[in-house]
Amino acid sequence: MEAFKKQKNEMLNKISTLEGEVQAEVKKRLQEGTQKDREKLQATEKLRREMLKQIKLTKASLLTLNDEQQHTTTRLTILQNNQLTTELQY
Repeated sequence: MEAFKKQKNEMLNKISTLEGEVQAEVKKRLQEGTQKDREKLQATEKLRREMLKQIKLTKASLLTLNDEQQHTTTRLTILQNNQLTTELQY
């Protein structure tokens, strides 16, 4: 009977230890999952910021190009108008 009680106590201690280990493992996995989610969110946010920056740069570049083309077109139109005006005067 004494051996049975001793064995029972050992088993209960072992079960308690294993339950503690399982809880620690669950907590560790949960923290790892949270950390991975946080890293993924940070990477997504960084990518979004970089894309917005690139979009702004591209927009500025296209606006500058558009302005240059407008000035060129305007100058050409003025020259053509002057030429036609000169031709019509003769």
